[in-house]
Amino acid sequence: MQASTHHRSIHRLWTSRSFAAVRPPLAALIVDDDDALTAALEDVLRSEGLEPRIVHGGADALRVTQFWTPHVVVLDIQMPEFDGFRVAQALRTSPRLSLVPIIAHTSLAEREVVARGKACGMDAYCRKGDSPRVLLRLIRQVAPTDG
Repeated sequence: MQASTHHRSIHRLWTSRSFAAVRPPLAALIVDDDDALTAALEDVLRSEGLEPRIVHGGADALRVTQFWTPHVVVLDIQMPEFDGFRVAQALRTSPRLSLVPIIAHTSLAEREVVARGKACGMDAYCRKGDSPRVLLRLIRQVAPTDG
């Protein structure tokens, strides 16, 4: 018998809170230091009618959210300067951003990040390496559109 080479995509909600519907287009902040990955995500999200805004690090995420409020944040964990946990904690201190859903998007196993992610206010997890469509489904789950 041959072992299966297919891996199951891993994505999961970590929160039981409900999410309000947003008016399209859905604005997504993508925070990741991997240029190739962010370009691929931007293409997929844009083709599906979302408005992604890409930043390449935690400091940039904190700067851009001073004057702009996304409907959802997709946040890498392992980044230079500020890791995703520090960024999530900082975002949660802003009353304007306190309820914005945050998805941990990382190559780390869920068991490695779930406790700290929840403590920092992250709402969901999606493993890097899965199809961008998996992340898109999770984004639509935490930030459903109205209309």
